[in-house]
Amino acid sequence: MQTLTTTIMLQRLHDKSDNAIWDEFDARYRPILIGIGGRLGLNPDDAGEAAQETLMQFMSDYRENKYNPENGRLRSWLIGICRHRIMDAHRSHKKHHADHGNSIISILPSEEKMCMTWDVEQQRVIYQRAMQQLIEGGRINSRTIEIFELVALNNVPAQTVAQRFDIEVSEIYRIKNRVTKRLRDIVDELTQAYTTGM
Repeated sequence: MQTLTTTIMLQRLHDKSDNAIWDEFDARYRPILIGIGGRLGLNPDDAGEAAQETLMQFMSDYRENKYNPENGRLRSWLIGICRHRIMDAHRSHKKHHADHGNSIISILPSEEKMCMTWDVEQQRVIYQRAMQQLIEGGRINSRTIEIFELVALNNVPAQTVAQRFDIEVSEIYRIKNRVTKRLRDIVDELTQAYTTGM
């Protein structure tokens, strides 16, 4: 499966009739933005709304040519929009709940921490998409995926898994190594696509 780089995606986003590219952009960045919102104290609904507003503002601004790569990376621009939408959500929450404690700005992390949070959420999303591609790719059967998940992700001892599936322990390790290599290849491809042009 060929994954679009962010650079190519950004070029295609100028075409208002290309709905497929918007869907891909949304699928790529919405989960990251929702994750950031959750990490910064928003409930799932508010995090989803902040992500939606971030993406809508991004698309509007981008199509009006307000983004200039010479002024900074796309990631920084998205993080800035996201940070403001999260602040708006916190302000709204404070207004409705008469919470007059600390300033909203004081509870949000610095730009550096926002970037670190972005990186953590991006890695989480990349791994989820890689697992999805691995499972849906058809090259590895469901039994092999189940064995891999038990041993590699859930830390079930190889001996226990071997007994459960009535196979040799050595086969468990071969499966783990083969699937790990394939998963790593997918993660590398996705990471390249996500970070090129960011």
